[in-house]
Amino acid sequence: MRRAFALPMVIALVVVVGMMCAVMLERQAAQRGLAQRQLGWYQEHHARLGLQEAIDAWVRNLPTGVDLGTLLPADGHFLDLELKDGTDASVTLKEGQGAILTDLAAVEPVSYDDAAAELSAVASFYGPSGPPDGLRTVGPVALSLHTASAELIEIAAGAITGQADVATRFAQSIEQDRQANGGRCSPSAMGIAMSEAGVDADMRTRLGRMFTVRPTLYYATVELRDSSVGPAMARFGGYFIVANTRTSTTSGDRSAFLTWEKLGVE
Repeated sequence: MRRAFALPMVIALVVVVGMMCAVMLERQAAQRGLAQRQLGWYQEHHARLGLQEAIDAWVRNLPTGVDLGTLLPADGHFLDLELKDGTDASVTLKEGQGAILTDLAAVEPVSYDDAAAELSAVASFYGPSGPPDGLRTVGPVALSLHTASAELIEIAAGAITGQADVATRFAQSIEQDRQANGGRCSPSAMGIAMSEAGVDADMRTRLGRMFTVRPTLYYATVELRDSSVGPAMARFGGYFIVANTRTSTTSGDRSAFLTWEKLGVE
């Protein structure tokens, strides 16, 4: 009887010990996973901030008045870096002023009415999804004549001038100039377009505030990979300003970046 009673006790003890071991192993695995996630977050966090600071330092040390758009390759792929932990960082830069500004809170009063009219016209034409050129909430109000589509330029010019035929001629002239110059406007493109569109002196001033051939807003995207050909482990990016002149935007301790955030991995 004692042997018959002892056997179930031994089996029960083995089961209990096994369950305790399983719980301990599971807890250790969970703690290990948590530590790895925290380490990964820590590495990603510092890589994100470090790369932002590196790009920011480079931007703030560009020669005064440089036209960054002329330095960028067509695909915007600007730089590849290997970090200390072996991670590969791919940096892409692109101009950001071809998208229309939707937040007008910081727009100067002299340009506010034209900016509001432009935004209203774009919203009416494209609807809630906005134009293919995109939308932005930061940066100068002026649209880049290098990267904004001819359609968006025409709509914006029409909202400012109130004359559809003038807007059409203006946009057509800009598009012809871009085609003749490899996709980027010549420095004199806006003046020529205004003349060909028959714009008067007052309207020239207004259009000159709302369009530009010297954009200052750019967007940086950084992708982290564990190999040069692998899928991106993390992506982050943000808008930054390259000043046409050495102003407070790029002086002192103030960052050239207006935004910097984590992006989704495609």
